[in-house]
Amino acid sequence: MSTTTLFVELVVIGLHSILWIGILVLTFVGYQNLAWEKLLTLNLAVPVLGITYVLGIVIDRLSDLAFISQDHRLRKMHPLEHLPPFLMMRFFILNKSKDTYEQLEYTRSRLRIARAAILNFAMMTLAAILFVWAHQSATPARTHRLLASLVIVVVGTLLTYFSYESWVALTKTYTSSVIAAYQVLQDEENKK
Repeated sequence: MSTTTLFVELVVIGLHSILWIGILVLTFVGYQNLAWEKLLTLNLAVPVLGITYVLGIVIDRLSDLAFISQDHRLRKMHPLEHLPPFLMMRFFILNKSKDTYEQLEYTRSRLRIARAAILNFAMMTLAAILFVWAHQSATPARTHRLLASLVIVVVGTLLTYFSYESWVALTKTYTSSVIAAYQVLQDEENKK
């Protein structure tokens, strides 16, 4: 995987994170008195990109920790008993076929984005609900807040669920692809 690809992956994860963190900040600080024209300038682009990248790293690690046991459980659904450890198979593939390894890493990159999106969409849903209840003026009826909250919960739950299902499907695909690539390359190695 190229450095650029990894950078973009972490920036995408970080952008999702910065959205819900921004909503939380606006929930507690307020948004009415912000000077938006000063905040949305090119001078802030580089620092925001740096913060976004760091957030991407943090959320990627947190999502990895949150789903590591389920990742191992999904991997064990494949026949691994007569194979080396998963990491060793990946290194073997890298050593024997960089093209195959790059293709597998593309799937792994999508997998990591989907895994982080599970946490990000869940947090975005919670942040949006807090924002609605903290900043709705007293004029709208309570039913408007409840309706807005219901819409947020439904949309947020769907996004979180689809991210989860994508992660599961990509994890299964990645695992079976690594195993298949390892076995093909191992067979070619044995024929030499």
